[in-house]
Amino acid sequence: MQQSELDFINSLRQSSRYIEEHRGKTCVIYLPGELLLKEASRKQLAQDVGLLHNLGLKLVLVMGATPQIDAALKLYGEEWQTHQQFRITTTEMLPVFQQAIGTVKTQLEASFSQANCMQPTPITITSGNWVIAQPKGVIEGIDYQHTGKLRKINHQAIAANLDAGQIALLTPLAYSLTGEVFNLNTLEQACEVASAIKADKLMVFTTPAEMQQLPKQLSIPELDGVLLTPSTADQQRLLTQIRKTSQNVKRVHLMDKQDPSAILIELFTRDGSGTLIFSDRYHQVRDAQIEDVGGILDLISPLEQQGVLVKRSRELLELEIGNFIVLERDQHIIGCAALYQHENDFGELACLAVHPQYQGQELGSELLAAVENKAKALSLKTLFLLTTHTQHWFIEHGFQADEKEKLPEKRQSLYNFQRNSKVLFKPLY
Repeated sequence: MQQSELDFINSLRQSSRYIEEHRGKTCVIYLPGELLLKEASRKQLAQDVGLLHNLGLKLVLVMGATPQIDAALKLYGEEWQTHQQFRITTTEMLPVFQQAIGTVKTQLEASFSQANCMQPTPITITSGNWVIAQPKGVIEGIDYQHTGKLRKINHQAIAANLDAGQIALLTPLAYSLTGEVFNLNTLEQACEVASAIKADKLMVFTTPAEMQQLPKQLSIPELDGVLLTPSTADQQRLLTQIRKTSQNVKRVHLMDKQDPSAILIELFTRDGSGTLIFSDRYHQVRDAQIEDVGGILDLISPLEQQGVLVKRSRELLELEIGNFIVLERDQHIIGCAALYQHENDFGELACLAVHPQYQGQELGSELLAAVENKAKALSLKTLFLLTTHTQHWFIEHGFQADEKEKLPEKRQSLYNFQRNSKVLFKPLY
């Protein structure tokens, strides 16, 4: 069997659980205009969204068109004025908006029609006047004219559309009860729609700059911490909007808009392609403190008695508490892991444990990711561990078994031949 075939089989095995997990779930996907500029990107996106549809996901697409509108306005010699970081849509601009957005919508629908030949069931994509808008109004004496904000969502109509097996499409244009046309901020619209229909997921294609320094996963307490630290204005606006949405949408995925295929990697692989912000697991991963020693001992003592972990005294744990990360839920320690630095840019992962009551929720994977992020922050190049019971789990998470002679010299001298632990390594890229 060729390596490419083995890779495919391994990928299929890994994705199978996620396929079943996502079946029947409602997902809102924000597509910025930059993602829709090139025909190849639209084609790739249509194929992938069509695949999600045929795998049983209910999909709402919210389409942006900022660069296309910019280009159209330039042709007409119009300039888009802004105030407080919001663009002003004048009456003279409105026909240009309608034409540019209509063109993007037509191109996207054409890509879905082309993608039908790749799918077992034809894809139907529909749109309608499901969003009621109102004027943004006059702020500091500036009239935003046809720049609007969302007033109400006909979520029953969207749900009926999804239940009928169709993909819903929303554009930046929405209408008021008086028949006026308004231009909406499509990211805000995507967030509001996801909240209104109580979507299981909101997936946002955004810029690498807005995802800069964000980890693979963020709980809501961690997100609140990020919002308190200095960042770019764009990232702050994005995360503030996501924080508001997280009250109704349990999982928000941020992905690089330069990669249309990121959506499949994000949904169907263990590590994903971007950042997952979640509120359905009410716990936090944080650095351990001296007050956590008792909780860690309660957690690891049964594993020490079983011989799974090396026994640690309270005194040793107090001395080494700075090396530990804990997973806390409702003020109880339900998981822990430790990272020790060694020479030659090696880091040792040790004492990874999750309370039996909480196993099966990927909390071990979350702790491992936190240790890897900490190791990278310390500029470590390789992570290693010694294990007697969980070798296969670590191999599934990217570690490879090797000889104990590959260990750092000082760690080799402490190797316990009676335990006969397996030695595993993982490069950190």
